[in-house]
Amino acid sequence: MALILVLIGIASAGYAAFCADRFGCAVLALLGVLWLWVNKPVEGVTLIRLSPTHGITSADLFSVAIWGLAIYGWLRARQKPQLP
Repeated sequence: MALILVLIGIASAGYAAFCADRFGCAVLALLGVLWLWVNKPVEGVTLIRLSPTHGITSADLFSVAIWGLAIYGWLRARQKPQLP
């Protein structure tokens, strides 16, 4: 259930980040961190083994994409003229 809620939040915050909303970008970045804890059911193969019990999986790379979108939206928001 938590996985579905996080994915819905990521989709909503991703739309806000795409619209250059700084709050949406901040929420998206936080959801990217949360994704690392709830992605256990959808983890794929281990791409890089860090230790015998830890590694980077294909599902972890989704967080990198989320953070990239958040940074892109934040930079777009900086260039957007602010209304008084």
